[in-house]
Order: sequence, then structure tokens, then C-alpha cells
Amino acid sequence: MTVVLASVAFWAPVTYRLIGDNGQPEIIEGRARYTRLKTSERRLLDRRIRANRLTPEVRAGIRAQLDAPDCNFTARERAEVEADLAAEPITDEQFLDALLVDWELRDKSGNAIAFTPATRRELCEDWDGLEAALVRGYVRAQEAALKPQEQEKNSEAPSGTGS
Repeated sequence: MTVVLASVAFWAPVTYRLIGDNGQPEIIEGRARYTRLKTSERRLLDRRIRANRLTPEVRAGIRAQLDAPDCNFTARERAEVEADLAAEPITDEQFLDALLVDWELRDKSGNAIAFTPATRRELCEDWDGLEAALVRGYVRAQEAALKPQEQEKNSEAPSGTGS
């Protein structure tokens, strides 16, 4: 049975800073709409993001730990680490291809910039750092959504008697 609790996509704020005249930053604020992922899809995305941080040296170090005779990883931990090592890193462009479905951005004159995948690619090429700002918008929204869960998980319930 499928129960619909939320829309298939969500809006998140995006802040883009570019260098303006006299070296002063120009701040462009807008919103981006991202696909809402299923749990399995988000975990796969998280794995690909983690793969970005695995340099060849780090991979070699992890592989050495896994292959060491005194390795104390459980079978589950070993499977997770192996999956991380096998994951393909994801680029910002691939990330946005998979998740970005719309935006509300305006140019300097205040005119709305219509979203299309082609426009996104063109603007990300023309405006250095926009691609990263769009990715950050998604990541910050995810962090904000998960933060209360982490606080609840890591906090003890207050005493009902105050003692």
C-alpha cells in the first residue's frame, strides 16, 4: 500500500555569491526544487558523495585495513566499506541532473530566469560557483531535516520529576 505524505519534490533556499564591481560580492537569492528521494536512493547518493572524498591514498589505506589479518570489521561493516570503495564518485553536474527539477531565480534586472536543463548548464558555465550553490541548497535542506532527528537520538528525555 502506498501512502502519500509529501510531494515528489521540495523547495529549498539557494544563495549564490559572485564577485561584483570593485570586488564587492553580489548576492543572488532564490529557491531550487529538488526531487525527493526514497531512502534507498538517498543512501546511494550519500555513498557516491562519500566516494568523492576517497582519494587513491585513502582507498589504499582502507583496503590495507580490510586485508589485514587482524581486521576486526563485522561482516556488515565490511560490506558497507566495500560498497563505499566500489561506489562511483558523483560530480555536481550529475547531482543536479538527477535532482534539480526547477528553480526560482532572477537576473540582475529582476526578470525570472526560466528553468530548463539547457539553461541550467548554460548558467552554471557562465556563473562560476552557481552549480556548487545549487548543490549546497540541497545539502543544507537535508541537514536541516535530519538535524532534529540527530538531536532527539543523542539527547536523554528530560526527567518528569525534575530530579
